[in-house]
Amino acid sequence: MSNEDEQERAQRFVERHFPEVSRFLTRERADMPVYGPTDPFGDEEHTPDVIVRVDFLMSREQITTALGIAWAEIVEGDRTPESLSVVEVRHEVEAYLSVQAFHELDKQMERDRRRTWSPEQQAVMQLLAAAVDRAYPPVTAGEEKSPDLDSIPHSVQVPRYGDGTVTLQTVDRGEITADEPAWCVGHDGEQVVHQADIVHNGPAIAAEYEGVEFLKARIAWAPLGELAPEPYPVAAVDEFPPLDPDQLRELAAEIGAHAGRLYSLSNRLDRLRRAGA
Repeated sequence: MSNEDEQERAQRFVERHFPEVSRFLTRERADMPVYGPTDPFGDEEHTPDVIVRVDFLMSREQITTALGIAWAEIVEGDRTPESLSVVEVRHEVEAYLSVQAFHELDKQMERDRRRTWSPEQQAVMQLLAAAVDRAYPPVTAGEEKSPDLDSIPHSVQVPRYGDGTVTLQTVDRGEITADEPAWCVGHDGEQVVHQADIVHNGPAIAAEYEGVEFLKARIAWAPLGELAPEPYPVAAVDEFPPLDPDQLRELAAEIGAHAGRLYSLSNRLDRLRRAGA
């Protein structure tokens, strides 16, 4: 299917499922001014392969809010809002939008690394990886590469285990063999990542209330990181940064103290309800 056919199908999908959006885009978009991009944005942990451009349809209130958040982080010295150049304003707004997007992607990628993929899900992810290569073919020396689907690496791991070792696929180093801790639950069904992003994970524990899990924690270890290799295993708890044993004990103590505060709050709530207030 050609790019034109795919674009036409996408347009028909939008028109069918989002008629109001479609009418707005047809009627209004051509009349709106377009600003940016000022720079390509990315993160420091992943090597870029392509540039993906997105047009944001934003109100002035949304732009002002984004700039306000960015300003709170960049304010320094005697800088004032009046001193911001046009390019700086546009750059900061675009940077805020990109940071939020990459933050959400990073959280989802971390969740994906820790999950176990069924064979059916693995097959779907492999097809999605092929779809990405069709939609975003890399460009080298001015020429567009034609993706060879047989050479596309699996998007999920099919590890081979040895005596205290595991052999995994990586995005940047191909197949590697690494030490496999006895406490690691294995890497079956994990996504194929860069060597530096390979993580050994222990069994997860979590609090649970009415079927909702929270404060999920496990032992984790990423010894192959290039910028910040972990010499020892750490504790991975929800969205907290990696914790060493002392930090984990401090967190546990705070959770215990907060449990007491919650219990006190329940007693206060009970008294208010009994009093009818």
